[in-house]
Amino acid sequence: MEGSIGHRNGQPLGQSLQAGDGRAQEREFGRARRHTRLVRSLRVGLPVVAGLIVLAGLAVTWFARALPVDVAFASTSIVDGRLVMEDPRLSGVDGNDRPYSMIADRAIQALGGSGIDLETVRASLSVDPETTAELTAAKGRFDTTNNMLRLYDQIAVDTSSGIKIRLDSADVHLNEGRLMGNGPVEISTPSQRLEAGNVSISEGGKTLSFGNRVKLTLLPQTRSNPEAGPAAQASESTP
Repeated sequence: MEGSIGHRNGQPLGQSLQAGDGRAQEREFGRARRHTRLVRSLRVGLPVVAGLIVLAGLAVTWFARALPVDVAFASTSIVDGRLVMEDPRLSGVDGNDRPYSMIADRAIQALGGSGIDLETVRASLSVDPETTAELTAAKGRFDTTNNMLRLYDQIAVDTSSGIKIRLDSADVHLNEGRLMGNGPVEISTPSQRLEAGNVSISEGGKTLSFGNRVKLTLLPQTRSNPEAGPAAQASESTP
């Protein structure tokens, strides 16, 4: 009795099964590579982002604490029992000798000293000798009693290295070294984009967590974006 060999799509059955196994292995290898890039991106990118947000908050705090002393401004006036300073400006260096500057359209402080409101805040920070960060926020308020800074309305941080941060509001608890940011929160670099509903930063930037539908997208490498990853786009999300 003669044996027979099955065929599928014009190929011997054995070869077809081997080809299927090869494709499955390629898919598994692809998943492993994407996971490796995801972990590497989180390890490298997120601590940098945490530091930038904390630095931005501290810059506004330095600015608010200095008012109305040691700040240059165009003019002052008393309106409804509050001191209004037009175009206040502050510049200096922090404890690590990093230069910073702060500008606002207006700074408003109650004569009783209950807090300071800032309008159209702009800050420039030197993160390291090769990197600078620019912060903008439509509004800010420094609570002198509780030592807390709140930024809100269109907060944006952009760095010369290509990192961009966008969020709706951020509360900086200065005594605790803690920041709570509410979203939508979006952080993007040349190689990835992270989206979340909120972000929490504690211990001065050492601990960082995202919540509420977190999604990380790895961007493909192209001629116009050579710093991104070499493989196609991949994403991972959690509820």
